[in-house]
Amino acid sequence: MTSVEPRVVVVGGGPVGLSAALLLSRRGIPCTVLEQDAQPGTHPKARGIRTRTMELLTQWGIADEVRREALPAEASRFIYCDSLVGAEVARSPQVEAGERASLASDCRLAQNALHSILLKHVTALPRVNYRPGVGVAHVKSNDDGVVLDCQDGSSVCADYVIAADGVASTVRSELGIEFDGDAVLGYGQSVFWRGDLHRWVHDRLCIQFITGDRTGHPANIASVDGRHYWVTMVMQPGTVERPTPPTQAEARDIIRHAVGEQIEPEILDIATWRISALVARQWRVGRVFLAGDAAHSFPPTGGFGMNTGIQDVHNLVWKLALVMGGAAGDALLDTYEHERKQIAESNAAWSRANGVRFRSISRAIANGDDADLARLIEDQRHHVDATDQDLGFGYAKGAFLLDTSDLVGSALTTALPGHRFPECRLRSATGATVSSVQTFDDGFYIVATEPLIWRHPAFQAVQRFGLPIEILGVISGADQPDPLGGHDAAIVRPDGIVAWIGNLGARSADEVLEVVLSSVLS
Repeated sequence: MTSVEPRVVVVGGGPVGLSAALLLSRRGIPCTVLEQDAQPGTHPKARGIRTRTMELLTQWGIADEVRREALPAEASRFIYCDSLVGAEVARSPQVEAGERASLASDCRLAQNALHSILLKHVTALPRVNYRPGVGVAHVKSNDDGVVLDCQDGSSVCADYVIAADGVASTVRSELGIEFDGDAVLGYGQSVFWRGDLHRWVHDRLCIQFITGDRTGHPANIASVDGRHYWVTMVMQPGTVERPTPPTQAEARDIIRHAVGEQIEPEILDIATWRISALVARQWRVGRVFLAGDAAHSFPPTGGFGMNTGIQDVHNLVWKLALVMGGAAGDALLDTYEHERKQIAESNAAWSRANGVRFRSISRAIANGDDADLARLIEDQRHHVDATDQDLGFGYAKGAFLLDTSDLVGSALTTALPGHRFPECRLRSATGATVSSVQTFDDGFYIVATEPLIWRHPAFQAVQRFGLPIEILGVISGADQPDPLGGHDAAIVRPDGIVAWIGNLGARSADEVLEVVLSSVLS
């Protein structure tokens, strides 16, 4: 079943599946994307792209296009009010630009808009076969490959499958994989509508307006484009059965209460969705891998669902490419679940905690408890500025080597095994100054205080392992902390995660590089 050119089938053509296809194409791997919907959805869904994802979009050459369509960077707080025209009660802290942990930053763009941008770029790639309107009915997997029986009666063979087909994943169901966590924390009902609110919101940029806690009509208004398009949301408790979607008349009443004026909104779409905190028990079954919502479902109070999914496939595809190319052993693919599952569990818990805080803020506003409200609003700073959660994440085990016991410092400024190499300036082989994060894109990297002693070992490793290795020098100075924390060198994986950091001591650079790469590549 293995073809001359190994093939991957991606099930699901949302932002996560399209990101997987883009990454596969960049690594020269032909793939087919099966998307059950004939046309992309128009409901905005999530509206936040986190900094780490923006770093990846920068590497892929589409970050500028994303920012052109996004809300201004100042839209980074929550505003609590009786209605848009009513009294304002509180605002979450405006995050100040401090020490930059990244050259990128969060971006406020609706998920369907990012999907459109990704779809345009991915369908133009020569190695991607995008098939809309083709859903999967059955999955048959063995040691040699995978056969997907499609709902249109066709079958597709693959060497590997990436299932990014959402929380109701057919692939996950076919494999018998169960979720752990809370299946129903509540329900969200969102109304996508058109109406001009400019005169009330033009000088009040925010993530969303949270209205009605004192009037008895709680609802949120979130901007899609800053003027004409909006999403109004109401939350229902998880103690009730799945609620019936509001009628058009009921949706208009919800919007009018939230705005505080008898406006005539144009209702474009109404959606009801379940709020969950779930993580799949397994992320790999043989040649099939789960990613995105097929592997995890978070409460929306955090903006990590789509972002975690995109970073899932960023972790997976380089490993898949090296195994398919013969440079790494199959055990490398097991580290995908080892690494990403723990991040999903952390993001699920963090998102859930944000939801609890929102409910506490609403109670404090309804009860007129100003002291508790002030404390909770200040604590919400950690939700709005999610730098530690977004960039400071680390893997407890996986495809990296813990080779020293004296590692100290913040992962945002110091290289630590299993963590993202921090944003800093480095010196390339040509003498140019480059951004670390934007450079770590393909192949392995050696960041060293003395780059010259790594040249011959790197050449030898390229011959032995058949993969690209680039050497970068540390730039020291008062305006930049030492990213190596006083160590001799770090070896960085293709996804920007530190595979090893330490001192050579009595060992040669050849020996260290051989041990690290052999271990990481299984």
